[in-house]
Formats: sequence, structure tokens, C-alpha cells
Amino acid sequence: MKVSSDKVYSNKGNPDVLALVSTGEKKILDLGCGAGDNAKALLELGNTVDGITLSEEEASIVRKFLRNVFVYNLENGLPALVTEKYDVVILSHVLEHICYPGKLLQDIKKIVHAESRIIIALPNIMNYKSRIQLLLGNFDYKDAGVWDYTHFRWYTVKSAKQLMKDNGYEVVYADVAGELPFGRISKRIFSSKVEKFLFRMLKSVSKGLFGSQLLMVVKLP
Repeated sequence: MKVSSDKVYSNKGNPDVLALVSTGEKKILDLGCGAGDNAKALLELGNTVDGITLSEEEASIVRKFLRNVFVYNLENGLPALVTEKYDVVILSHVLEHICYPGKLLQDIKKIVHAESRIIIALPNIMNYKSRIQLLLGNFDYKDAGVWDYTHFRWYTVKSAKQLMKDNGYEVVYADVAGELPFGRISKRIFSSKVEKFLFRMLKSVSKGLFGSQLLMVVKLP
């Protein structure tokens, strides 16, 4: 039987999230740190990074290079041992795994200061690919992506921003990331610069339709 704690999340990191971390040495808490791909990149920039994961296997990997690693179910908020103040808190594809995110979002307020930034990334359920599948009557769970079998919640641009406001945060940045439709073909046709320009044009038409990843930066009001 598949359970969330069995999964080991490892990838090349989330460059769209990392780009939202301003330069300068910072104390960072990476919630749902996985195998530490984002954390490694942040460490290379001179930051101090702690992580929280649900997986003992992931924890055994990231303990080799993170300052502190906590094994904890974020459904219950933050562990009592997390008491420091952080400059940045990262939730990269975490909140969709939480049934009731209010407790976690309220606990985060206790470990940030007025200048802290909380950086959030979420899969976009309303991307055109998902809309097509829903129109076809398909709602099939997968091992990864927006239909990951460990996802409990799905967010849109509007609902993600509302979640933050409902929990007392000010949204200072909200955008989407993604690529042009028929990405493999477009990469052969267009230069990277042209691709980025065309994607910006599509976003101006509809962020919800063309973005595959929702990005937000929030702070205390």
C-alpha cells in the first residue's frame, strides 16, 4: 500500500522558487525539504538551512549537509523544537499535501519576523492540460505531478491567494511559471529568449490557463 512517508522526493530543485530568494546570507527553513535539492542550492549561496520532512529516508539523506533536520508531519503544524526566527520559509509543493493547512500557516507566524518572506509554490490544477483531462472525465492519480497520489488539495491562482489572506498574510508577489504548449516542439523552434517572451504573452491572457506552477511570496501584514 502506498503511503506519503514512503515517498522520497528528489529532483534538480525548483529554480522558480530559488529565484525568489533574495541575495545575502539568510537563515532558511525548508518545509517538506525532500532529499534536499533546493537546500543544496541555497547552501551554496551561503545560507543557513534547516529542513523538515515526513520521511525518515529523506531525513537520513539531508542530515549529511543541513544544520538541523526534523522528521514531522506538517499536518500537525510545526514541531515544538522549531523555535528560531527565520528570514525565509519555503513551502515548495507542500501545501497540496496538507488536508488542513491552517494550523501550519498559523505556526509559521511564530518563527518569522516582520521582514521575513514565506515563499510558496503549488501545482496549478487549472492548467490547460488538467482542464482537458477533466473535460474528458479523467481524474487518475499518478506517482508525480499535479495528480500525485499524495495530494489532498488542489489550488488555483485565486484560491491560493485567498488561502494566504484568510490566514492573515499579505501577498506581496503572485505569479505562475510554466512553458509554452507543446513544449518539446517549441524548444526546437524558438530560442530560450523568444520562449520566455511568448510565455509572458500567454500569462497576460490567463495565468490560470497556462501556468503549471503557482508562485507566491507572502509576509506578515
